[in-house]
Amino acid sequence: MSSTTSIETKPRFLDRYLAWFIRWMPDSFVICLALTIIVGGLALFLTDTPLWSADAEKVSLVSAWTGSFWNLLEFTMQMTVLLATGNAVATSPPAKRLLSWVARLPKTRAQVLILAGVVASLLGFVHWGLGMMGGIVLGKELLVEAKKRNITLHAPVLVATLFMCMVPGAAGMSGAAVLYAATPDYLRDLVPDSYVEGTPVSVPLTDTVVRLDFVLLLIACMIIGLLFMVFMHPKDPAKIKPADESVYEEMESGAASAVVERKTPAQRANASRIVMLVVGLAGLAYSVISIAAKGVAGLDLNAYNFLFLSLGILLCANHGPEYYAGLVREGIAGTWGFILQFPFYAGIFGMIGLTGLGIVISHAFTAISTATTWPFIAFIYSGILNIAVPSGGSKFVIEAPYVIPTTLDLHADLGLVMQAYQMGDAVFNLLIPFFALPFLANFKMQFGEVVGYTVPPVLLMIVLGSGYFLVMAAIGA
Repeated sequence: MSSTTSIETKPRFLDRYLAWFIRWMPDSFVICLALTIIVGGLALFLTDTPLWSADAEKVSLVSAWTGSFWNLLEFTMQMTVLLATGNAVATSPPAKRLLSWVARLPKTRAQVLILAGVVASLLGFVHWGLGMMGGIVLGKELLVEAKKRNITLHAPVLVATLFMCMVPGAAGMSGAAVLYAATPDYLRDLVPDSYVEGTPVSVPLTDTVVRLDFVLLLIACMIIGLLFMVFMHPKDPAKIKPADESVYEEMESGAASAVVERKTPAQRANASRIVMLVVGLAGLAYSVISIAAKGVAGLDLNAYNFLFLSLGILLCANHGPEYYAGLVREGIAGTWGFILQFPFYAGIFGMIGLTGLGIVISHAFTAISTATTWPFIAFIYSGILNIAVPSGGSKFVIEAPYVIPTTLDLHADLGLVMQAYQMGDAVFNLLIPFFALPFLANFKMQFGEVVGYTVPPVLLMIVLGSGYFLVMAAIGA
């Protein structure tokens, strides 16, 4: 009798928990505006920065916010191009055939979720943008195949599974902070003059994220996420929410639009194979040679976008420029969240960096640190700050001038601290809508429908990560 009651209680608790998130979690733009107000209030109360100053040379809260408001325009454009060109590559006829074949491999709901999570995580470790776009397109193919095979699939769980590829993505080889650290003399240019000699010329990836112990941590986090997704998936068919019908229509129309006309001169020009092959091959050759020469450090967003632009042109060569342009246009439709919200995040970043709020927060953590506890504290600190400023590369430029000296003063393991910085960004990414926007836009969902599924595994990942950094620091000490 008691076991029956226990079995019945678990679904009711899970249902109430998820319903609470859907009921109370606001839209991502509301969260963005709320963070702006919260960070502004903290800067006013914790620093001596005035709200406004008539002196243009004096930093005020208003000048810090407005002066930084457009600082992420380049990044906004990079992300827009990433989604648009990534969509074109992934929905090109050759890629669709490959992804459709992969999507037909799983036979059960659990296999669908595991395949989506593993593929997106592996791609994300190589490059977070690849994991994001590859995961989104694979997810759409999996939804279509699941519908054909009558596999009941709760779309928010699938999206949450794909979203969790941001852990190995943000903590992997393409993380801005570890790439900066691996660049000769980059760290030395960021620290005060008195710390230049003590700062390593570079910290190679093999000392940070490409290390067996850290890779095992990422694998453990991936497994935790997948187990939670399989367990939390609704068992009652009445509670399962399919994807928005427009997602299926988009996939079907994409598959049906591969026929192009070549009757008139204009149509033949619009469908020209020659210009596509020449430009695509030239661009792809340059990208491959450039990345091969520079290694992983050369895989920044610009290089990645140029690679996808060239690859997309080549994959669509048989259908011509007009067809490829149509795929890019479809990809741009889901980028409105970037255009609207990224300027506000840039303003938040400015208020933290220019008012000295970041230093105040950092000193509060470092005042209680030792060589053993500092990597753990850096992990928590990086994660908390990431909620307000979810841009790991930009945030690192502001944090490095005091994070690196603190590491040197405490004689802590710099490679481990870099791991902690990356991991803090990666895990806490799952609690905020910043990097969820592409997933939400592509699958036509609200953040509240997804975040309820990411919170439980994130809490366990935080515990696991904390234990890892405390143990590894103690062993190193």
